[in-house]
Parts: sequence; C-alpha cells; structure tokens
Amino acid sequence: MARLLHGRPLAERIKADTRGHAEELARRSVHPHLAVVSVGADPAALTYTDRLSRSGHATGVRVTTSALPRETTEAELSQCLERLGQDVSVHGIILMTPLPGALDEGHIVDHIAVTKDVEGMHPASVGWLADGRPRFVPSTAEAVVELLKFYEIPIRGRHAVVIGRSTVIGRPAAYLLLSEDATVTITHKRTTDLTRFTRGADIVVVGVGNAAFLKGDMIRPGASVIDAGINVSPQGLAGDVDAESVGAVAGALSPVPGGLGAVTTALLLRNVVRAAERLPS
Repeated sequence: MARLLHGRPLAERIKADTRGHAEELARRSVHPHLAVVSVGADPAALTYTDRLSRSGHATGVRVTTSALPRETTEAELSQCLERLGQDVSVHGIILMTPLPGALDEGHIVDHIAVTKDVEGMHPASVGWLADGRPRFVPSTAEAVVELLKFYEIPIRGRHAVVIGRSTVIGRPAAYLLLSEDATVTITHKRTTDLTRFTRGADIVVVGVGNAAFLKGDMIRPGASVIDAGINVSPQGLAGDVDAESVGAVAGALSPVPGGLGAVTTALLLRNVVRAAERLPS
C-alpha cells in the first residue's frame, strides 16, 4: 500500500512561521488582510473560502469576502478588483475560479494589482514564474512541490507527468517541477494515449476536476502520486485519483481530503503576510 502524504504536518510548520511574521507586523500596526472575490455560489469555492477564513484567524491574517452575484458583468468584476487594489488596508487579493457564464478570466486577472497578486494569476506573475524568477505562485501548484520536498521524495532527474494544463495547477506545477530539475511532461484532455506517459512517470500530478480519474493501471508500481483535485459530492470531498486502485500500486499518495488542501491554504496565507511585509503601510 502507498505511503500517505498527509499535508497537516507541513501546513502546521508553515502556519507557525507565518504567525510569527504576522505578529511582528502587528507590532508595527500592520495587519495582513486577504480579500477574496467570488462570483456565483460554487460549492468548491465556498469550501475553500471557509477554510481560508478559519486558518486566517488562527494565523493572524484577516480574510474578507466579496461575494458577487452570478449575473455580475466583466466591467463590474474588474471595478471590484481595482477598488481592492487601491485599498491600502488590503495586502492580498484572490479571485475564485472558474468564473461563471461568459466572464473572461484571461482579461479579468489583468485588473488584480501585481503587488497584491498572492495567487500568481496576473500575466506578470505568470511570466516571472516561466522565467524561473517566481514572486507569487499559485498556492496549489506550490503545495505540490513543497509536499514532495517535505516527505523527501526525489525530484531532481526524475520524470514527472502533470495531468492538466490549468493556469492554477497544471502549468505552474510543471514550471516549479522543472525548476527542481525534474524532466516534465504536461498532458491534458487532448493527449492521445495518456497511459503511455503516466506509466513511465516517477511522479504523477493530477488536477483535472474529474473524480477518480486516475486509476491504478495507469501508473507504474512505486510511483509518487499527488492528487490536486477537489470534487464536491453528496458523500463529501473527493480527489481526481481513484484512491483504492492507485493506493495499491503507488509508492506514495497524497489523500483527498487530508493532502494538499491544508498546505495550499497555509502557503496562500504566507504569501499574504509576505505581501504585507513588502507593501508600504
């Protein structure tokens, strides 16, 4: 059976360090503040926002939410982001995705202030990451690499296959793995014969939003599998990995829930505190 890569021990270590930095800022009358912007009532987004609020309270980061109705226009959403960018009390801004309807995420993220872009969504943040000079990185993608390092799973020289090419998981995770000297293959829903790639991988990262997508017969024995999927069902949260079949083959597996989630939250809050340290008060 696969060794389970639980995220809580790593998350607690990150949170303790972040709390110390937040307390130092508070002594200077600077109170780290994260503004979360959402459109519509996506269940996964609501779950994540609730977790952020609880963790923020424990870490010393104030978390507020601007929950806009589903019929919000692109102009209205852009104006909301720009207002938060001009608000000196706000140190970090995240926009919950995917966006509903015809809202164009590719244009809207341009309106997030780069200095407050704690989820690395702005094109400038993406460019810095691609150039190997990351500033703020999407927290789920960063959690993938941090979890592998925490459990001392070798990355350098290994073949990593990333399933999914989203701007918040797949692509940034690939860049980060590449920066750790892995040989990286990015696959996606248009990839022909996906199993041909995954069976040759030392590390498989999957984030496609499709419950139980990755099966045990798609990986080689002993591979390390990082499940970055979050799917809300009547039975609770489920990942993109079929845990039973993959767990019987893999050498290591991050569970859902209990894997990346807590680490993702801790890293995002750390980014907020770092942004507060950089911004003039």
